[in-house]
Amino acid sequence: MSATGSGRGWVVVDARPEPVADIRHAESPDGLRWTPGPTCIAPTETSGTVVRPWVVREGDLYRMWYSYRDSHGFRTNPRASYRIGYAESADGFDWVRKDDDAGIDTSDDGWDSLMIEYPAIYDHHGVRHMLYNGNGFGESGIGHATYEDH
Repeated sequence: MSATGSGRGWVVVDARPEPVADIRHAESPDGLRWTPGPTCIAPTETSGTVVRPWVVREGDLYRMWYSYRDSHGFRTNPRASYRIGYAESADGFDWVRKDDDAGIDTSDDGWDSLMIEYPAIYDHHGVRHMLYNGNGFGESGIGHATYEDH
């Protein structure tokens, strides 16, 4: 089982095509051939795309961190730009979106003040780690955050 970003089309914003995507469940018998399944996390009215899922299973609970953004102004407008979202699922298929519980947000100023995106999660010695990109899709830097009470 895997969660993956799935393109749903394009919108034209300021004469520039921008992708629209959601996160879907996918399965593979061999890791090479994948069959896409139903949508797990769909964009909301304020998030034009949802991408780059990272799923961690903890006992009977699946946790997913991902990136979401608006389709308009996400490259320059802090309110429309990439954020890291969060969702939970009991079965890995039906997800409850809880973006306010992602545990991370942009800084007031500096390299990750406009956008944070593309989380990668790993646990090491009882500490949960998140690597993520900052402004300019990571052009300004890559961040490392920790969470010890998970």
